[in-house]
Amino acid sequence: MSLESFPFKAHLGEIRRRLIACVVVLGVAFAACYALSGPLVAFLGAPLRTVQPGQGMVFTALPEAFLVYLKVAFWAALILSAPFFVYQAWAFVAPGLYPHEKRRLRWALLWGGGLFVAGAVFGYAVVLPAAFSITMDYASEGLQALPRLQDYMLFSLKAMFVFGLVFEIPFLMMFAVRSGLVAPDYFRRGRKGFYVALYLVAVLVVPSDVFTQVLIFLPMMALYEVGRWMGGRRGPSAGGAG
Repeated sequence: MSLESFPFKAHLGEIRRRLIACVVVLGVAFAACYALSGPLVAFLGAPLRTVQPGQGMVFTALPEAFLVYLKVAFWAALILSAPFFVYQAWAFVAPGLYPHEKRRLRWALLWGGGLFVAGAVFGYAVVLPAAFSITMDYASEGLQALPRLQDYMLFSLKAMFVFGLVFEIPFLMMFAVRSGLVAPDYFRRGRKGFYVALYLVAVLVVPSDVFTQVLIFLPMMALYEVGRWMGGRRGPSAGGAG
């Protein structure tokens, strides 16, 4: 049965049921993640301990550690619940799609989700240890490094989320060219402007550390070039010049 055959109130009722289901799943996931918040915080702190074995963190306000554990549990619950959220959205819109649209959407969700996970893993396993290695090298006999718990966790979560989004760049660029939204040579002609925009993203992630900004910017630049190459290869089929 197509979406058009549903009355407006039936649409609202279905949306309401699916939203309630999402809230319930998120609540259950949050309770489970908060019970495991200690191991989750230890997991996020592993890149720092890799660079400086035995290095701990400090918190400077009494409720800081409690709030950090809540935030980590919430973000972990959100990640765990994301596939259920996507399924609910899919189940709502799928009846109104043609078979070829369903195939394209499934393909987009699969690749989009996979690239986001790959980007988050890259941020955790590669970028964070490299960034901490650079910054912790400034510690010396007269200069002790005392990473603050809240700042560390915020930076780590932000870096993983940003790199999850950054890894979507080639996919989005190829999609824009294949769908005819932009010309095949658009990203080649606008390379300098996009480079500036990508570096601004790195500045937003790490406002005060130029070395880490460059470390974040270089993979983004490489991904942009991959997307430009992929889009250029799709150019002839889109009816444009390569």
